[in-house]
Amino acid sequence: MIEQILISSLILAGLYILLSVGFSLIAGVAQILNFAHGALYIISAYLIYSLLPLGHGIAIIISLVTTPLLGLIIYRVFIGPLREKGARAALVTIALALIIQEILKLIFGPQIISIPNVVSGSTTIIGVKVTNQKILSFVVALVSALVLLIFIKRTKRGKAIQAVAQNMDVARLVGINIRAVLMTSMGISVFLAGIAAVLFAPTWSVTPSDWVILFRAFPVIILGGLGSLKGSIVASFILGFTENIVIFTTQGGNIVQIVSFFLMLAVIFIRPRGLFGKRTGAREW
Repeated sequence: MIEQILISSLILAGLYILLSVGFSLIAGVAQILNFAHGALYIISAYLIYSLLPLGHGIAIIISLVTTPLLGLIIYRVFIGPLREKGARAALVTIALALIIQEILKLIFGPQIISIPNVVSGSTTIIGVKVTNQKILSFVVALVSALVLLIFIKRTKRGKAIQAVAQNMDVARLVGINIRAVLMTSMGISVFLAGIAAVLFAPTWSVTPSDWVILFRAFPVIILGGLGSLKGSIVASFILGFTENIVIFTTQGGNIVQIVSFFLMLAVIFIRPRGLFGKRTGAREW
């Protein structure tokens, strides 16, 4: 059982990493809770599904290009103008997610769709048989998160993103192009959601209403510290292991989410900014 818990937890952590890191990036930089992030994950999955007649590889490439572009349009038209409105911007993103959900239902119907694996076959690891798709998903998720951290800390554009996250007004005064930084952050955020769709949608159910998967990852975002990329990665592993321990020990369904949100609330009471959250203007990436 321990081996099964370990493997299952790592796979789940990979999904949480891709969803939560992208959400935390835009939250930390633009100070926006983009609840449409989950809808963009679903859009990417449906793009792959609808373009499969062109070939799986071509469908993936088009999806990974188109989804970030759509995310940038959504940001520029709907989110950007309300960036400083706080709760209003968050409500707009929820409305956008619901609109996208209903549009997808009109086009494809409410039923579950199936997306093929990127790789086939399976491998036995410490006595547990795991599909190669799940192994690939975890590896790519972890590598993507590490590459993003290196990009943020070591590149000129990454340091500009850090500066904007710490203090947007000061960053503007020293000549940083705020709009370019915000658009870059949004593009990266949505690209990570697209990668999540490519890797995890084949192993999870996909329907228009599955954009709410973001709320399953929400305890990760809060636990790690809103806007903290490192916190999101660490919290993904914590929640991944916690949820799978609950699943294997209780055989429960809804109780898993109860435990996750209870853990989130407990951390909020003890450390309101999360495990790695800092006060405004001093974010820990």
